[in-house]
Amino acid sequence: MLGKEGTLPCNPDMQAKQTNKQRAEATAAERAVAALATVDMAARCRALHLAAPDGDGAVMVRILGQDLRLAPPDFNAVLAVTGKPARPTDRILALHYLMCTVPVAPSGQWISFREFPGGQFYFEPFRSRSIKPLLARIGNDLELLKKNLNRLEWRPSDGSGFSARIQALGAIDALLTYSQGDEEFDPSAELLFDACARRVLCAEDAAALAGRICISLL
Repeated sequence: MLGKEGTLPCNPDMQAKQTNKQRAEATAAERAVAALATVDMAARCRALHLAAPDGDGAVMVRILGQDLRLAPPDFNAVLAVTGKPARPTDRILALHYLMCTVPVAPSGQWISFREFPGGQFYFEPFRSRSIKPLLARIGNDLELLKKNLNRLEWRPSDGSGFSARIQALGAIDALLTYSQGDEEFDPSAELLFDACARRVLCAEDAAALAGRICISLL
């Protein structure tokens, strides 16, 4: 039913949820920006396998195959190619990557979400935000999955079934494994992270990153 002037009626619960999310994103961004205010960004970029800051002090952080440009002092993030504002989630993930105080390099070892601190407790919500929507959309259609993977930066990986190594955040890759179903078993999928992700991401960040990956493939 339409409200005044043909608009849809407002859902107070949805509006409150969205407002709470926006507040949480704003708070997370403010804390990250404050933490980065005194960082030697040139040294930080070397440790995190990022290009050196440009002449304006801005840094590039690659996420899901796209470069985000974050410029001090507010570290607002835009897509490097188009100049359009980045998604708030992507900006926060990039800021948290820049906050990492230890070197980050690919390890070649894969870990599940359960291996992040708190990941065991949050595993089902993690799957609900990432794997379950992907399985519902793709089903047994591996060709559709491969087509949609081209929206990201990926390459095939060895393993049983179908495996794709996906550029996720900076030096962190994710590994998506996907198996078609049959008369007895439903399709199944798993999303793993390079073990170096534990140096950068908490469980909440890992879930957000996994959600971004899987939603991009729908």
